[in-house]
Amino acid sequence: MTVVSVLLYLLAVFFRSIPAPYGIGLAAVLLLSNALLVYVITKRYADRMTARIESAYQSEKSFIGNASHELNNPLTAIQGECEISLMKERSPAEYQSSLRRIASETHRIILLMKHLMFLSKGEEEILRTASETIILAEFMMQFMERRIQFAPDNFAFMLDMNPHLLKMALDNIIGNALKYSADKMVDIRLRGSVMEIKDQGIGIPQEELNRVFQPFYRAANTRGYPGNGIGLSLSLRILRVYGAEVSISSALNEGTKVRIDFQRVR
Repeated sequence: MTVVSVLLYLLAVFFRSIPAPYGIGLAAVLLLSNALLVYVITKRYADRMTARIESAYQSEKSFIGNASHELNNPLTAIQGECEISLMKERSPAEYQSSLRRIASETHRIILLMKHLMFLSKGEEEILRTASETIILAEFMMQFMERRIQFAPDNFAFMLDMNPHLLKMALDNIIGNALKYSADKMVDIRLRGSVMEIKDQGIGIPQEELNRVFQPFYRAANTRGYPGNGIGLSLSLRILRVYGAEVSISSALNEGTKVRIDFQRVR
């Protein structure tokens, strides 16, 4: 568009040396070219914005649908448990068993709601939460259990972060590693600012690897495992807001490795 405008300017400068019929025709061609160029650029921009809006709409629609589904399951279970318990007189032990199931489903709802509320927060709101200086190797000791092998290179690396949010982020990732590894070991290594969490589990299909951080998305081979597909998206949101770099690699039936670089979380 700028080139055409320059040509129009040059044409105006040298207009006197060009016979009138030719000058007018040339000006008309350049004006038409300019208008056509503006139309093409505007249309391309409009198409791109429309595609982005449509993608955002579909993403939000999918998110709401998945959230509704995940909330409906425990609510339906609670309703069914109440209806069965009220069908006839039951013993105290039966009532207690029923209440325990209701309490368990209620806990699922509360936890899911907390996660959804957190995902709805803006970055500035998350960063306003109280941060502390954390020695990462010491912080990791709370996750240790018999199936976790932890190998830090030193105990000196520190970061500034909200400890509750860091625990939530790592708990989801380590919990998944344990869940999908059956009785096999989970290896956690800390080398400077880089932490690697590697399991020996079922792995993730390559074609689904880029989607596992989406809220409510679960890989096709995880259907037999409990979960709602929101944990990894929550972890990624927390870590990236604080500046950590997160990547994931996996091989089907061999295991998954999550790499977290905390270098910028200082």
